Order: sequence, then C-alpha cells, then structure tokens
Amino acid sequence: MPIQRLTRLSDIVFAVAMTLLALFFDPLPEPSSGISQNITELLLSQLPDFEVYIITFVTLAFYWVTHVHQFKHYKKTDSVHIFLSLFSLLFVVLVTYASDLSTVYEEELIVQVFYSLAAAGVGLFSSAAWLYGTYNRRLVAPDLPNQTIRNIRRESYTEPLISLLAIGGAWIAPWGWSATFVVGFPIAFLVQAQLSQREENTIKQP
Repeated sequence: MPIQRLTRLSDIVFAVAMTLLALFFDPLPEPSSGISQNITELLLSQLPDFEVYIITFVTLAFYWVTHVHQFKHYKKTDSVHIFLSLFSLLFVVLVTYASDLSTVYEEELIVQVFYSLAAAGVGLFSSAAWLYGTYNRRLVAPDLPNQTIRNIRRESYTEPLISLLAIGGAWIAPWGWSATFVVGFPIAFLVQAQLSQREENTIKQP
C-alpha cells in the first residue's frame, strides 16, 4: 500500500476526532428573559467541559504534530506498520469517547485513569510504528540521520509520558489529573525546543 493512503487516513481520523469534541457540549437552551444572566450561568456550568475539551484538543494536536514529523520521513509502509498505525488511530477515536465520559463523570478517578490510558495508547503505538519503521531504515530513507530518528523518537514519548503521569496526579487529588496536563504540555514543549536548539548548535559547531 502506498504510504500516502495511510497518511490520508490518519489525517482524516485526527480531523474527525478533533471536530467531534465540540459535539460533547450540552445543548444550548432556548433564549428567555434575563438573557445575560442565563448566558453567564450557562458558561459557568460549561467550564468543566471547556477544560476537558482544551486538554483533549491539545493532546490530539501534539499527537498530530508528532504524526506529521514521522510521516514526512516514511517512504513506504508494510503490513506490520499499517496495523501499528491503525491501533494508534483506534486510540485517537477512543480519546474522544474518554473525553465525553470525563464531561459526564467529572473528577471520577476511574474515568481519569481510562482517559489517560486511552491517550497513552495513541503514543505507544505511534512510537512502536516509528521504532519498527526506522529499524535498519526499514521504511525510511537509508540516509536519514540518526539524530532525526532520535529526535522524533524522543518526541513520540512525550505525550504518553504526560498521560501516564496524569494518573499519578489523579491519585493524589481529583484536580491533579488536569493539572498534570496543563503543566506538562508547556514544559514538554519548552524542553523539546531547548533540546532541538542545542543539537542544532552542536551540529553547526566546527
């Protein structure tokens, strides 16, 4: 199968999953007297849903960026790589279901654990696909630099690590789950940027 077909399928799944998140908000009530007060009450009641929405959207966005970085280097695919990628996409869809659960059962430990495991599943299978595809340059260009392979491999570990750490945060306190995501992703972004810059500087040095 040409790699372009798998790339297209992956992009569609990510796009649909990120779009479906908006459907999980409570339906809007009919307008009535005291509109300003009603809107304020509605927005305040939706704050927990907004929090889950933002966490899920950012998580999927980070995964999609990693997906783009991986797939621009694949030259072909095979049966093993296809199934590893499909399992990763399975968990992408499962994350949207976990997000819906989180809006209904707020701060329930079992739901937070389920969400974290679903989110981690995306990255674990994506990482496995990258490890498989780059082993002996199986599915990538023979001259792909080792540094590029390491950078993307390290990047692919970030999201599942944050997701699993969030389980520990949920165990400590109900708010610890969301706090891990809110703090983890900015830190991960800054660390990745610093490491990439440092490696670029090392290469430029004579």
